[in-house]
Amino acid sequence: MTDTLVAAVNRTHLHSLEVPDAFETDGSFDVELRNDGESTHVHLHLDDSLSAVARLEATNHYVRSESTRRVHVAVDAPDDTQVRGRMKVVTAYGAETRYVTITVDTTGHTEVQVDPDLGQPQPTDEGLLARVDPTLFAVVVPGVVALALAAGALVSAGAVAIVFGVLAVLSGMVAAGLAALR
Repeated sequence: MTDTLVAAVNRTHLHSLEVPDAFETDGSFDVELRNDGESTHVHLHLDDSLSAVARLEATNHYVRSESTRRVHVAVDAPDDTQVRGRMKVVTAYGAETRYVTITVDTTGHTEVQVDPDLGQPQPTDEGLLARVDPTLFAVVVPGVVALALAAGALVSAGAVAIVFGVLAVLSGMVAAGLAALR
């Protein structure tokens, strides 16, 4: 939507005033007073409907010859609000008066609030095991089991030694396979 409402002053003759019939905005905007002739005063007034959601710092504005002056209209309307009202624009203390229908529509205006803390690293309560690579853990455990079984085979006799030996070899192969995958 447009953020500037243009009012042409003294464009066609002394104290002439040209403004659009309607203006739509979703927030604060400026009224640009373009004076193409002699210096003059321009008065701006918001009706009761607009005054409920918008405000002017000052209502009377002196615009020098052949110059432009911007007047800010601060709009503070809640989301999902639609207000329609009129702004009166007057030149030379009443010589010319025009009305602009202004619609403030914030129904499609949504602000997303982002917590600034989301951009900062967050502390973690992970223990030692959470920092260990799972693949490394999968290789170390069978390797330790293979060493324990091999030690058991050395101190055992007969069939128990053979079982420990076979299990040690199998555990070693699992550990080597997992290490190769890593």
